[in-house]
Amino acid sequence: MIDTPALNQAMLDEPALLAQRHRLGRLRFSSSLETGFQDYMHRKMCGRRWPVTLSSLGFMLLFFWVDYRYLPPEIHQISIPLRSLVLVLVCFSLWFVNRPGRVAVPLAFKMATLAYFCVGAMVAMIILLCRTQPLVVPVTHDGLYLVLLSGTFLLGLPARHSVLCSWLILGCYLTGEVLIGTPRELILTSSLYLGSFTLMGSIVAYASEYMLRRGYLNEQLLQAARLRAERESQGKTRFLATASHDLRQPLHAMSLFIEHLQEKVQEAEARRTLGRLAESSQLLQAMLSSLLDISRLSVGMVRPQLRHLNLHDWLRRLIGSLDSAAAERGIEISLQCPPRSAVFTDPVLLERLVRNYLTNALVHSGARKVLVRVSEGEEQARIEVVDDGCGLSREDQQRIFEEFTQLRNPARTLEKGVGLGLSICRQLQHLLEYPSGVESEPGQGATFWVRVPLGEWHPEPAVVPATNGTPLHGRVLLVENDLVNREAMETLLRHWGLTVTSHADAQSVLALGVEGIAGTDLLLSDYHLEGPTSGLELIISLREQGMYDGATALITADTSNDLEDAARQADVTVIYKPVLPARLRRAVQGLLSPVSC
Repeated sequence: MIDTPALNQAMLDEPALLAQRHRLGRLRFSSSLETGFQDYMHRKMCGRRWPVTLSSLGFMLLFFWVDYRYLPPEIHQISIPLRSLVLVLVCFSLWFVNRPGRVAVPLAFKMATLAYFCVGAMVAMIILLCRTQPLVVPVTHDGLYLVLLSGTFLLGLPARHSVLCSWLILGCYLTGEVLIGTPRELILTSSLYLGSFTLMGSIVAYASEYMLRRGYLNEQLLQAARLRAERESQGKTRFLATASHDLRQPLHAMSLFIEHLQEKVQEAEARRTLGRLAESSQLLQAMLSSLLDISRLSVGMVRPQLRHLNLHDWLRRLIGSLDSAAAERGIEISLQCPPRSAVFTDPVLLERLVRNYLTNALVHSGARKVLVRVSEGEEQARIEVVDDGCGLSREDQQRIFEEFTQLRNPARTLEKGVGLGLSICRQLQHLLEYPSGVESEPGQGATFWVRVPLGEWHPEPAVVPATNGTPLHGRVLLVENDLVNREAMETLLRHWGLTVTSHADAQSVLALGVEGIAGTDLLLSDYHLEGPTSGLELIISLREQGMYDGATALITADTSNDLEDAARQADVTVIYKPVLPARLRRAVQGLLSPVSC
């Protein structure tokens, strides 16, 4: 079996392919691309095998009968064996040539061309033989038209092969006319008609291969463009993963150090400065999260994780997290939701969607009251965020979903964000495939709504509120490779009353043994650590070796879905950097709840 030459992957380069366009007129690409095209043309030729086979055999058998029926015995006793011999050659050629991937392409073309020439030469010989005998109906050269027509249009040979072979057949026939003594006038007439027909066939063969080469080149350009797009998408994915991890790390440390300073500094002016610094840090975190979210959504890095969600308590907690922001602006937020309403959705993505709607109403609408309203219909719950603000015109209702668009922030003050909130909402709606819309008129407020599939309501355990004033108790094993983050985490955890032992890599933790880890109440680890072992692999290894089976959490800047899935399967809590200190304290307190109590 012969391997079909594959197209050189280096040729899947758009500039190199575009440079091949000037070669189209010569019907010749560069060597690496020409090899691929010859294989492509061979497969095209093999795709015609049934029409070629049926027409070849049909015409051969038809002329067998014509020879036997209308030619005298002294002629058909020669023509029929001759046709039989050529028929055998044609059958062998059809079998040999039409095996893509099993026969060398140049050899296939040569074999098909040989069969074409033999058929043409055979027809020419029979015509000339009939010319030497007095027949009731004179035999003309019309049969050659059929042969030349097949070679030009039907066989699918390369233009050079079909053109040269057609002119060679014509030359053999005219030479035969001269040898049998045909009058010069008849030879000239035959030359005129057959030459014109062969010339037209040559032009058609050239044009056919030209178009075929052009189509093939366009296919390769499309493939090269697709590969380039895939490479760019992979590059964006790598960039986003790197940016997400590397930028979140210092922001995480900044938040922890600011929190520690706020608890240490007592002088009023310094506390105001720290407060502004904390606000700037939180604003920077929100901007970074928005930019990374819109980028991750645009390259398809986000996959929904669907589950049943009780709406009432979930929305109440979400609204509670925005109470302070609403109070600063003098806005009242209220909730109308059936107590046993539930949806089937991705809670994280739906929270981002509804939170962005609420943030837009608080920051941009100029409202005094904002209402979150839930109504249930057939198989769907409609979640609405209603405000009594300045409203939107029909044109503005489309513009607000464009990236970096803020209608009432001409100075681009950062306190009002960067204009990505509603754009992220639109991306999330497309990802989740949720019907959504906005209803508004100028001066009459606005209603942003989304329809979410209904789910199954289930009772939830009571949540113990976090007490930030009381100290925490317990021993924490901290594994963090970044020195600044490790110092920030260690300082803050100790300030909360915890005993902390920190390490930079997994190997040093594994070297502690059972006795060294004994008494640990909580293991906090980054995911990306120095050395070959990740934080998740460290936790799994400690469990498998029986060294630690207590509470664990990954504090990481890696937001990939693969890590989230792996952590869920390993029953490990994931806390994403940068995390606000208050949220980190609540998470640590929840993991240490048996010890703290």
